[in-house]
Amino acid sequence: MTQGIKKYTSLLYGKVVLIIGGTSGIGYAIAEGALEHGAFVTVVGSNKTKLENALSKLRESYPSETSNGHLKGMQADLSCPETLEMTVPSIFEYAADGAQINHLVVTAADMTVPPPVHNITVKKIESTHTLRLLAPLILTKHLPRFMKRNAENSVTFTSGAHGQKVDPGWSIVAGYCGAIEGLMRGLAVEMKPLRFNVVSPGPIVTQAVKDILGEHYDAAIKVAEQKALVGRVGRPENVAQAYLYLMKDEFATGTVLESNGGFLLT
Repeated sequence: MTQGIKKYTSLLYGKVVLIIGGTSGIGYAIAEGALEHGAFVTVVGSNKTKLENALSKLRESYPSETSNGHLKGMQADLSCPETLEMTVPSIFEYAADGAQINHLVVTAADMTVPPPVHNITVKKIESTHTLRLLAPLILTKHLPRFMKRNAENSVTFTSGAHGQKVDPGWSIVAGYCGAIEGLMRGLAVEMKPLRFNVVSPGPIVTQAVKDILGEHYDAAIKVAEQKALVGRVGRPENVAQAYLYLMKDEFATGTVLESNGGFLLT
């Protein structure tokens, strides 16, 4: 090995990583990991305040890693189908900045509690449909202008354990988890040799989860801990490792990588 060249931890050094949904939770942890690997990171979020807070925290935690343009952020909302065709190219242009994007990660999702089947309306699931399926499709459509189609580059989407182990009332989310995994496999074939993968997290504690569960949070965490073989729920930095791995492994494509603490075995 050449002196000073690290065979494994340098795989993301100098790469351009775009994280859509990176202002909190798993996406924020991925941004941390990418910065630690020496990547140029662009974080995209729909909420201006959350975006500014995330960028401030990252710069405070990683002063040297975020210097010289290694971190930037953009406010953009991918939940509106009417504006997707304009929003997506603007995101890519900002992240690429005249160069090429190497890795795209999408963790953005509608984190509201889904309605039960008998209460479904088109309006109620419009945001879920757009963020979980339509946005990844439009992102892929415009991506070839900004990312070379080779095995060094990658796209990683997000599903979830609800796609395989469904709780009552979560049929909609389960459906979209399965849909994004199927879409990923199709794109891996259609867009080869560019790599497409999905990370499927299990119970992960994030601020969004706390907000959704509200007063039911403590009880829900106890149930999740009992179901997990490792005896606890996951943390964002745990599952972030899966995304980092899929970016670095140039032989991984068409893969669903699970990080769920054994949740599916109980």
